[in-house]
Amino acid sequence: MQNFKYLPTRISYKKCIYLIILLLAIYIIENSLIKSYIDGFIFSYIIKPVIWIILTYVIMRMPHIKSNAKLKYRHYIYTWAFYYGLIYVLATIFVGFFDGLGKSPYSHSLQGIIINIIFIGSAMVGREFIRSFLVNSYAEKERYIVFIAISFLMTITNFNFNKYIELNNLESVVMFLAEYFVPEFSHNIFASYLVFLGGPIASIIYLGIIQFFHWMSPILPNLKWISTALIGILCPVFFYMSLQSAYKIRTKEIKKRENDNEDIASWIITSIISIIIIWFAVGVFPIYPSVIVTGSMEPDIKPGDIILVEKVTDIEEINNLDINDVIQFKRDGVLISHRIIEKKNDDKEGLLFRTKGDNNSASDSDLVKPQDIKGTIKYIVPKIGWLTLLIKSDKEIALDEIIF
Repeated sequence: MQNFKYLPTRISYKKCIYLIILLLAIYIIENSLIKSYIDGFIFSYIIKPVIWIILTYVIMRMPHIKSNAKLKYRHYIYTWAFYYGLIYVLATIFVGFFDGLGKSPYSHSLQGIIINIIFIGSAMVGREFIRSFLVNSYAEKERYIVFIAISFLMTITNFNFNKYIELNNLESVVMFLAEYFVPEFSHNIFASYLVFLGGPIASIIYLGIIQFFHWMSPILPNLKWISTALIGILCPVFFYMSLQSAYKIRTKEIKKRENDNEDIASWIITSIISIIIIWFAVGVFPIYPSVIVTGSMEPDIKPGDIILVEKVTDIEEINNLDINDVIQFKRDGVLISHRIIEKKNDDKEGLLFRTKGDNNSASDSDLVKPQDIKGTIKYIVPKIGWLTLLIKSDKEIALDEIIF
């Protein structure tokens, strides 16, 4: 006889279908011409919140399957959901000190704050109640295919149609996936696991912390796309892994305090190492990695090698650069790593550097200005950047920069 233990009942299956249809209907209405016939403020800040509030109330009144975690563990899950949201916010703030900070575009008057809370809060709560109903109807035990499918649905319905319409070439698709879609999908995967354990309250706490900071903080990090991608993808992944491990240990009711302490310590160390790796990759530290894509510096530096570049931070360091130093500089939006072969003092432009690739037959046509110098090459890690070459755009390196 077939085992239907982990499948939803026929009634809950129908309700799941209805909720998915409702979610898609709301999404289509939000992005359709219907709203052009209604006052924008009334539609966004009155009609939409009312729809979400009514939908949330209906879901709360519907018979549903409870989340996986026992009641005695709920507080533990809620606490960690709060910590994870806070850690994510602190990580973005820290990187923002290096990438840049900017003034928030949102209103922070009392009226503006109330409107934002109603606008964002009603949609977030409604979506998380839908997520919780779907996840716990289809997954009595951890079923990654369920988490992935529901997370994908929640992700695609979180972006305006215009975002998809603007994807008219491969470059725009890659940028959209890296900066927006995949980070949002990662958050949704973790949120799906949170509702699986602790119901909608757990994911509302996690996402609420992040959204509250985004909408209420007068100063926001102005992160580069690579910073957004790395933090937005890796943080939720590590949150998922750490909570999954910690919860499994907790439910085994390990009584020895030292085991608990060891587990907490190990995850703290893992989190710190992970964050350090992220910050290193996005250039937070004085040394940052860069992938070599041409053979202009062969045989010492080959395509696919990763160089570690020490940042140049002041004019004194630039003045101390000497012949034979290998520097990385930017020209027309392209990072080039070549060797200094001459220093010149121009009456009009001041200090200039003539550079040349070791494997090139002639020096570079343009002299390098101090403001274009990013750093000096300190170490070479052979071949581990080869994967990056497969996804590099052909437009990143101008052929006329390579002279033979």
